[in-house]
Amino acid sequence: MDQPTFEQFISHLRSALHYLFDPVHLRRSPLVALLGLSGEFDQAAALQQLLTTAIRSLKPDDDEPPQSRAWRIYDTLNLQYVRQLDRDAVATQLGISERQMRREQRVAIEALAQQLWRDLPAIDAAENGAPPNSEPVANPSQTLTQELSWLKAPTNETRVPLREAIDDVLLLAQPLAHQQNVTLDIELPETLANLPVSQLALRTIVPTLLTMAIARAGRAPVVVSALHADRPNFLCIECNVSHPEQAPLSTKERDTIDTMQEVASFYESAIDFSKPDEHGFTISLLLPVPAQLSVLVIDDNADWLELVERYASGSHYRIVATREPAAAPALADKLQPALILLDVMMQNVDGWQVLNELLQKPSTAHIPVILCTILPIEEMAISLGATGFLQKPVSQQQFLELLDRQSRLLA
Repeated sequence: MDQPTFEQFISHLRSALHYLFDPVHLRRSPLVALLGLSGEFDQAAALQQLLTTAIRSLKPDDDEPPQSRAWRIYDTLNLQYVRQLDRDAVATQLGISERQMRREQRVAIEALAQQLWRDLPAIDAAENGAPPNSEPVANPSQTLTQELSWLKAPTNETRVPLREAIDDVLLLAQPLAHQQNVTLDIELPETLANLPVSQLALRTIVPTLLTMAIARAGRAPVVVSALHADRPNFLCIECNVSHPEQAPLSTKERDTIDTMQEVASFYESAIDFSKPDEHGFTISLLLPVPAQLSVLVIDDNADWLELVERYASGSHYRIVATREPAAAPALADKLQPALILLDVMMQNVDGWQVLNELLQKPSTAHIPVILCTILPIEEMAISLGATGFLQKPVSQQQFLELLDRQSRLLA
């Protein structure tokens, strides 16, 4: 295969590191051929082993100062990719901010790329670009990386229900579809329609994919669908054209896909596509979504339950509400929620009694219970076994922050 530029090599490496324990993704990586692994029986395992070994080879000697650049590079790569800690956890262990963590991640990947780049066969620096330590060479991929650096979404990025996000994106593509006499159809299962997703990621990537699909549709409809990916906590969003007369991908289309792959990597996502054949053409976005944590809310106040559901909308918490406190212990036993939010002042049923039942029952005793009441009784609540306390009225920020603190203890 053609030798990539150094910046393209970095892009391939970044993608492979993000999916270091995903054999399907690794087998498709251009690094398999670039690093001479095409003849291996298990190409994914061979690439995983090579990258892991390369990272470990960057470990400094014991006499290296612990705050040195070499240790920072090694720790960033080892913690995030070999040990699979999320970026927040790595930043915490390194004692740095989220913004600095993004910089350290970029520097570390480039350092690893330089080491691997030297081992590539027949690299022509004049044609393919040299590592950063050499004379810098301007190229489109490098420019793209610089232009897209702002896309690193903050951890508190607003998430919206999938259906809402898809509808929003289709509004952008509708004028083009109308001009081309193409119909845009949505097929979303109810189980996924309310799944919170990154609105920014969808608005950045999907319109470009739709533009490509519309251009290939002829008069066939373009179907936008979503399904659970093979990987946990990932969602596959597909743009599908059932138009059998498909020409091979053009150079422009290939460039578009390469660009979208680069954009997707900024969101820890990936683009996949099927080669046009007699069945049509499919291009997919593999998008990370937060794991859904169920929260059982026990309260006889319908207005409060409605408010809590609004508070949780767009978050990774799924509210299961009940106005029947007497039946709550049995419901908790059946559902096994991640957290329980319990009021104390309820008609006909004593909230303290419900708390005691939950704590005494072996099948529910492990579930954290947060007491939420208008009474200022935090010390009593904690002394009786509650793991958290909220005093009404409660803002959305207070509500989500407490759930976040409790859920982190579960991780």
